[in-house]
Amino acid sequence: MLIPGSMGIEPPDKPILWFSRNQHWEQTAGNACHDDGQPVRRMTLRETYARSGGLVRYGCDVKRLYAGEALRQKAQMSHEDWAALHAEGKQQHAYPAAWCGSVDSIPVDGLVVDVMSDAFKWERFEAC
Repeated sequence: MLIPGSMGIEPPDKPILWFSRNQHWEQTAGNACHDDGQPVRRMTLRETYARSGGLVRYGCDVKRLYAGEALRQKAQMSHEDWAALHAEGKQQHAYPAAWCGSVDSIPVDGLVVDVMSDAFKWERFEAC
């Protein structure tokens, strides 16, 4: 199961299991890092790949997910928090209109699973 994370979420807000329609790299997915004397930033795809020992992405039918105002309402997120989230995403050069998600857990069965190759191309993972 993919389970929405609740770190930093205060009731009545509900955690969101985030997806992006960006088919290459969601800018907000990079790990946070702090270079000496520099502000905290998000790692690039290549930096996150190297630090994490690889990358995996899950895909599902977008009909199972909510986007925009429907997702905000499902998550019971305030307009102010939603606007701040979008502003932060844009600051990281993300495209918030590509974001979608679920407040429910999603079984991994039936999801598309891709892994990042050493050539930095997404390849379909086929279970043995």
